[in-house]
This record gives sequence, C-alpha cells and structure tokens, in this order.
Amino acid sequence: MPAPAETAAAGEVRLFLEEICCELARAQHVERDGLVPEGVETIREVRLGEPGLFADIRVAPQSQAPYFVEVKWGYGADETVERLARKYATNPDTRCRRLVVVTDHGDGAARTALAAALSRRLCPTLTVDIWGESEICRRIEESFGLRVEGLSRGNVRAIRDSIGRAEWRGAFAGADDALASTLLWHFSSWTLRRLARERGLGPDEVLRAGIYRGVAIVMADICSFSAYVRDTRDEALVRHSLTAFYSQARQAIVETGGMLDKFVGDEAIGVFGFPDRRPGYAEDALRCARRLVDIGNSVSEHWQSRIDRVQKSRGVHIGIALGDVSLMPLRAFSAAHHGFIGDALNMTSRLMAAAGPSDILVSNGFYQALAPDSRASFRPVDPVDGRNVGLIQCWRLGASV
Repeated sequence: MPAPAETAAAGEVRLFLEEICCELARAQHVERDGLVPEGVETIREVRLGEPGLFADIRVAPQSQAPYFVEVKWGYGADETVERLARKYATNPDTRCRRLVVVTDHGDGAARTALAAALSRRLCPTLTVDIWGESEICRRIEESFGLRVEGLSRGNVRAIRDSIGRAEWRGAFAGADDALASTLLWHFSSWTLRRLARERGLGPDEVLRAGIYRGVAIVMADICSFSAYVRDTRDEALVRHSLTAFYSQARQAIVETGGMLDKFVGDEAIGVFGFPDRRPGYAEDALRCARRLVDIGNSVSEHWQSRIDRVQKSRGVHIGIALGDVSLMPLRAFSAAHHGFIGDALNMTSRLMAAAGPSDILVSNGFYQALAPDSRASFRPVDPVDGRNVGLIQCWRLGASV
C-alpha cells in the first residue's frame, strides 16, 4: 500500500492534470473549430447518477456533442480499468459519445494493453481516446508553444506560465503583464477580454476601488468540516481534500462568469455582476452554485471513504444574496490587493450558515433577479435571523442529491 505522502502527491498531480486538460480541450476547440473560449464549457466533478460516482470533467463545446475526460494518473493498470468500469460500463449520459482517458499507461505497449482491456469493460457507445504523457506534451506544445520532455514537478510552473501568457494575450493584447497573475487568478481570460473590448477597461482598471451596486455574492463551505479534520489522522488527506475543493470551486466560479474573491478556511466566495452587471449574471451565479453542490459532494464523499468515523453530513452549504459592496484597497496605491465589504456579504454568510447539506439558500432580492423558469425551482422558507443585518426573507432550492 502506498504511503500517505505518496498518495497525496499522486492526487496533487491528478488535480494539476485536470486543470491542464480543461485548458487543452478548450484550446483544441478554439483552434480547430473556431469557437470562442467561453463557448467551450468544462465542468469538473459532474454527478453521474449513482451515489458516489462523478465524472472528472465533462466538456461541452458549443453546438457539438459533449464528452467526458477522466484523469487516471498514478494508479496501476488494473485499478485504472476498474475505476473507469464503475463509471462507464453503461453510458451515464447518452448525449456523450466519447471518453478521453488521461493516464500514465498511455504510451507504447501499455497503451495497447489498456485499450484492449477498456474495450472489453466499457460501454460500446463510448469511443475511447487515450492520452499518455507524450500526447499531453504534444498538445501543450501545439496549443501553448512550450516544449516539455515530460510532466515532472519541475515542469509544472513552466506549463502554467505558458498557459497564463496565452490567456493574457487573448485578454489584453500588448498590455503590460504586471497584473497578469492577479487578474487571471480572479477572472477567466474571456471575462477579462470582454471587459477590455466592451467596457474599454485596462488591466489596472478592473479592480478599481469604489461602490458596486446589485452584485450577487455566492458563498459555499464544506459541511461538518471541523469534524472531518478532527477524525482524519493523515494531515496530507486534509490538505489534498481542501486543495481539491479550492481548485474545483475556483474553476466553477470563473468559468460561469464570476470573480473568485477569496477562500477563507473551507469557504469559497464568488462575486457575480462585478465590475459590471452584464445580462444574465444572476443566472450565472445560480449555475455556479449548482456546480458547487456537485463539487462539495465529490470532495466530502472522497474524504469520507478514507476515514474511519462516519460524518453526520456531507457536501456544502451555499448562500447567495444580492446587494451593494465596496471594493477597498488593502495597500496604499495598490492595483493588485483589494477586498470587498458590505451588508451583502454579511447577508450571504448568514444564509450559508442556515443552509442544509447541498441546499442553496438565496435572498429575496436575488430570487427576484432570476428568470421565471429559475424561480419556479425555489420554495419560500421561514426568514433567517441575520443578527446585525436583521431578518432575511429567503428562498430554498432543495437538496440536489
């Protein structure tokens, strides 16, 4: 049995490869099919129907059939086959006709043996495409202009930097890159590109201090987090579980058009309608919240499967509120370090605390901002005591599991 540190290290590699595979899939459809980046939806941790089963990634290019991507790195060949067969012995989504398997058994004779084993165990309606280390490296060079000999830890920064440079060029062609790492952490590259082209904002104008009206705040935290930590002997498992939540939650926020504000312990905070309120931003916030439900269940179920004591709850609590916020500089004359304050954040925090596992609890103001079809899924609940922000009229989107 591998040591805990080895298991955690392999898990970190898989998280990194999930991020990279999302970028590679998007780049392929932009280059080959002429799609815009935001026209390629990549969703991580998608529930497949049966309890405990989640697809690593579901890619949905605009006007094309969606497909699955599974990152199975650091497992033995037999375990790789078993893990994939649990998910795809039958096709969990008949719209998907393709499965990309990213594995360290994807080159040479190992690839041939793996392909034969998968053809016997997986649903025949899924065409299997295997990406080994050489294929990943080829795609990185083709899409981002970086030649790497392998996927070693020493190449991680170079790979991320090459992707970041490409995203920055797409967002702010020719602009100084002093704020690149900050803005690309908080926003998707296509959100930045839209702000530059439609609003005429330069990099130093995106995080401009001031008051912003009608912003939607999404907050999610892991249910029973303290109990999970208390009952986990292996500190590496705690770190890996949180890193998985951070990585996947950030992608859910920025891919749905929001700004990642920050992480506070086990809590993720996203801001929608900032710095401008483009049409549909409330729907984007709800779409993000639905993704966070799946991510929370995936992370906590994975965590539960590796500890002895059964936890009382799993998943995440989610609150959403609409209101005004102020963006404040955290250092004098800083264009990079800012923080939000305002009653909308306090209200969202109170709603999150009152939400049950996999619940999405929203303020009445946010509910009213949604389209009629979205509002139909909500039910009114008793007001929440928001303490210093008063009684909050709110609505619940029921448990998604």
